[in-house]
Amino acid sequence: MSPILFRYVARLYLVLFLGTIAGALTIFLVGDLGDRWEMFLGKPTADVADLYLNKGLLLVHQLSPVAMLLAAGATVSVLRKRGEWLAMQSLGVSRWAVLLPVGLCAAAITGGAVAWGELVVTRAGPRVDQLMVHKFGLWGDYRFYYFPQSWFRVGNHVFNVRGASEEDGVMRDVTVLELDPAFGLTARYDAQALSPLGGDRWKLTGVTGRRFPGDGQAPEVAEREVELSVPGTTPDTFQLRVGRPEQMRLVDLRHQQRIRTQLGLPTERFLLAMHERFALPFTGWVAALLAALLALRQERKGHLTLTLVEGLLVTVAIFSLVIVGRRLALGEHVPVGAAAWLPTLVPLAAVLALWWRVDVRWRAARRGEVA
Repeated sequence: MSPILFRYVARLYLVLFLGTIAGALTIFLVGDLGDRWEMFLGKPTADVADLYLNKGLLLVHQLSPVAMLLAAGATVSVLRKRGEWLAMQSLGVSRWAVLLPVGLCAAAITGGAVAWGELVVTRAGPRVDQLMVHKFGLWGDYRFYYFPQSWFRVGNHVFNVRGASEEDGVMRDVTVLELDPAFGLTARYDAQALSPLGGDRWKLTGVTGRRFPGDGQAPEVAEREVELSVPGTTPDTFQLRVGRPEQMRLVDLRHQQRIRTQLGLPTERFLLAMHERFALPFTGWVAALLAALLALRQERKGHLTLTLVEGLLVTVAIFSLVIVGRRLALGEHVPVGAAAWLPTLVPLAAVLALWWRVDVRWRAARRGEVA
């Protein structure tokens, strides 16, 4: 393949990709600003600018799969409209002359989207939530993601944490219930603080509580300081991080899954976020190949308008699969991995089927079986 032709198609694709991202960003941000204009009246301009800067960073990540798809179809349509694709075919150039630069550019964008999600989204996302709540008083679903979990069970101990958790593992305003194998209450401790001592040892300070020996014996008053052994715990067992899982770094997602498994808390949302960190950008790459193959059909009629319609239909189909997959995974109806990668596998199957169909027709045309 000619390097000049490769660079020409790759440059055209990247220009269309950047143009699509810029246009979509403008539409979304201007529309959102207009919708919330009254809320921003009287607010510092710096806060509004900070909010929309971080929203823009989030939108770049969210829109990149769609932009990859639309830019791929538009690249082929532009080549057709200019007559360049016909000229290329007359010189014996195959469809690889388009698919290879488009596919490689889309693959590079896919890798960049994964890195963007890990390095940029993990900072911009929490910043948007903080600004919306603390600067503009709009809570939305902030409480669901940012209010800490308060009840935990590990073995025969149940913990209720009402205060803040500190970086050194100390938790404030804690109630600990000790249960026997029959789920009967053997002790209750209300403490000012719960501190890790290393291993599975913990110390309660500022304790008021009772022990219940059973066998008809009177309850015993607990000491001001109590040491507990809680098998299955470590000093970081209760260090649950608040926030949206899709805006956490991969190392934090893995850490939270391990902690939540120890505490018997659901982990599906965190595992789904890990899979989607890779699955959604990869879906954009597959969708770009699908859009290019659709635009390269021999019987193709129309150009850019038809490309946009096809691209939007594919986008709606993939987005529907993403929503359905998330619901099924969080409802524990299907494995999380299958739900996360379903929107990728369906267009991939379409790519393989369309490639086979185009290849069969191309081979038949060379044999003179198709006019």
